Amino acid sequence: MSCEFLQFDTWNGEARLSLRALQPDPFATFANGTEVGATLRGRVTKLVPFGAFVQVADGIEGLVHLSELASAPVETPDEVVQVSDRVSVTVMEIDVERRRLLLSRRQA
Repeated sequence: MSCEFLQFDTWNGEARLSLRALQPDPFATFANGTEVGATLRGRVTKLVPFGAFVQVADGIEGLVHLSELASAPVETPDEVVQVSDRVSVTVMEIDVERRRLLLSRRQA
């Protein structure tokens, strides 16, 4: 078994190791295989006052801002979607550095 050495704690005499560090970053993998403008299917995981989070891949969630939830303006996300709804979304922006994914339901 391989792992990555993170640091050595001289006070406690312990080495800190990571198995996860050797695995590819799921967000970077998603970003490399997905283009802005792509249409994806996902499941609404959480509603917040400013929009809804949609899971578009295993461990990958993006925000659909309130202004992008419907073609007509809405005041709250629960006017158009509920948690666990399956929706189509369009990728608006992928920010690998900040690990943010912005989506649009209106353009899907």
